[in-house]
Amino acid sequence: MMKTAFDKPILTLTDAAALQAKKLMQKGTESSAIGLRVGIKTAGCSGLQYQVEFAREQKPFEDKIEQKGITIFIDPAAVM
Repeated sequence: MMKTAFDKPILTLTDAAALQAKKLMQKGTESSAIGLRVGIKTAGCSGLQYQVEFAREQKPFEDKIEQKGITIFIDPAAVM
């Protein structure tokens, strides 16, 4: 599990969030998803906003976190 300088996970899921993610991943077109991806995109007041999407593969340089039965891939730019 990826940790911050303060020895805390970089991201945590609540039980409700994990349950909802599992439900969504099992539905229709998202059934091929292997996890969730957290990244950033240009938008919002600050010029950046977080983006969460379904992941079908791990991209190069992404960190991988597994919590509560969900795999989360984190874009390195989102960590900064």
